[in-house]
Amino acid sequence: MGLFGSSKSKTFLGVDIGGSSIKVVELANEKGRARLMTYGYLELPPQNGGDGLFDQPKKAGEFLARVCKEADVKATQAMTALQTSSVFSTILSLPKSKDPKMAKSLIDAELGKLAPIPVSEMITYSTTIDGEAKGKTEKTEGAEKAKDEKDKYTRVLVTGAAKTLVSKYIEVFKTAKINLQAIDTESFALIRALIGKDKGAIMILDMGSKRTNVFIVEKGIPFVSRSINLGGDSVTKRMVEQMQLTEDDAERAKRDLGIAGGNGSLPKILEPVMQPIVNEIRFAFQLYANMELTELKRVEKIILTGGSSHLAHVPEYLSETLNMNVYRGDPWARVVYPKDLAVVLEEIGPRMAVAVGLAMREME
Repeated sequence: MGLFGSSKSKTFLGVDIGGSSIKVVELANEKGRARLMTYGYLELPPQNGGDGLFDQPKKAGEFLARVCKEADVKATQAMTALQTSSVFSTILSLPKSKDPKMAKSLIDAELGKLAPIPVSEMITYSTTIDGEAKGKTEKTEGAEKAKDEKDKYTRVLVTGAAKTLVSKYIEVFKTAKINLQAIDTESFALIRALIGKDKGAIMILDMGSKRTNVFIVEKGIPFVSRSINLGGDSVTKRMVEQMQLTEDDAERAKRDLGIAGGNGSLPKILEPVMQPIVNEIRFAFQLYANMELTELKRVEKIILTGGSSHLAHVPEYLSETLNMNVYRGDPWARVVYPKDLAVVLEEIGPRMAVAVGLAMREME
């Protein structure tokens, strides 16, 4: 999945520009296996983060150039991802057509009804979803009718973003003097890094500093994608207000919550932040269960990732509240790296997952 571009390179650079950070991961293809060459990240103070990175794309480009220089990145080409909150995504059921021009006309006509801005102002990408059902099907009249419908129609995943936003990304990389060879989506990057070839119904909960993204993936396709304005910074803000701390002290206290959390229960100060996230998860479950275009209907597990997924006892809280398996994902599981880096990589893994998935894109 990519909104544009594709190219071959000896090494592959993934660049994740988040709400208050920039992360880079460079991988090499070693006999079909990804090998870690280098990585780097820059955490920005809250006042410099958020959408301000793209309000000042030249400044963001300077930050990116700095991260790449300090990490000794060798690649001159990179993949990046649009933030989920900026991406329009939908799944359409369209009549099958062998004429590409007619298929595009059908897609554009449907998008015109659904997209928040005119299609002419967007860059879009569409891919056909494999809708073949596996296993035995009882030959009833209803089943035959469903098969006839499936033979006549095809499911198409369409993603798009405003051309003005894409232009800002291009300017960021131009300033950093890195060739932007492709723009992807965060959902597909996370699928590569955390799910791989697992065909089950899985939720990815990506907790960042500014936003939390919710994806439900079935057979490698994100059927549900949502984003809410809640993340680690919300916890920091509560600590500043309630505990009379400076922002720096609040950040340090937030990291120490794991020690203060006691017997595995969620610290009280996190509850007002986590409850809206739980409500969003349940709403996403309901959306997925009611979708006509899906097959599995019930989510099997939740994979937790993102820089704020380290918050104390979040997996245990979600597992108990939702009565299902919840665990932190490991983006390095399919990457070869020096053993002496294991402890460091495990600690930073959640925040690097998107960058890892982006670097893996051209290895598929």
